[in-house]
Amino acid sequence: MKKIILASFIFTAFAVSVGAQSKSTIGFYIGPNFSNVDITSPNPSAANHSGYQFGGYWRKGGFLYGQTGLEFQHFQTKLSTDTSSGLADLKRIQMPLYLGLNILDFSKKVVNIRAFGGPVIGYRYGYDNSDPEFSSSQFNRFGVNGTVGVGIDVLIFSLDGGYTFGLNDLFTGDFEGKGDYAFVNFGVKF
Repeated sequence: MKKIILASFIFTAFAVSVGAQSKSTIGFYIGPNFSNVDITSPNPSAANHSGYQFGGYWRKGGFLYGQTGLEFQHFQTKLSTDTSSGLADLKRIQMPLYLGLNILDFSKKVVNIRAFGGPVIGYRYGYDNSDPEFSSSQFNRFGVNGTVGVGIDVLIFSLDGGYTFGLNDLFTGDFEGKGDYAFVNFGVKF
């Protein structure tokens, strides 16, 4: 885990240094996410469910850019065992660390298409569940995920979509599984 976090910070430092002489942008966004939890053992199952996230970011660079930010996320999934089921709502604060390409960099004053990817470091600060068989202690508090995505900017508006892959175990103790999700974010930038 320490190696993943260290690699994430090196990745961000490289991304920011690449754009050291370039324009800086800040932005804010909100959007839905769609969970895909894959439990490999023992017997619970998970059903896809939608949640949401909102946050802000700082982006710097030209053709190659770096982006970091802070995001608040509600990640939801329906967990079921042989005897019960309930909706689990994991409340997380996340720090995306992206490296991206401005594909239409020459026309970015009006329209731009971007591709991005990188690690997302997360901390679970809250948990709600309607099923007494699952408790907060059964979910990891810290996590590192990987994200790939594309975005389009039109004037001050942005639309991003992507997929985040769970790189570490979502659970602790008896359960094993990864917490992937797709997302769409609508935003404004300045």
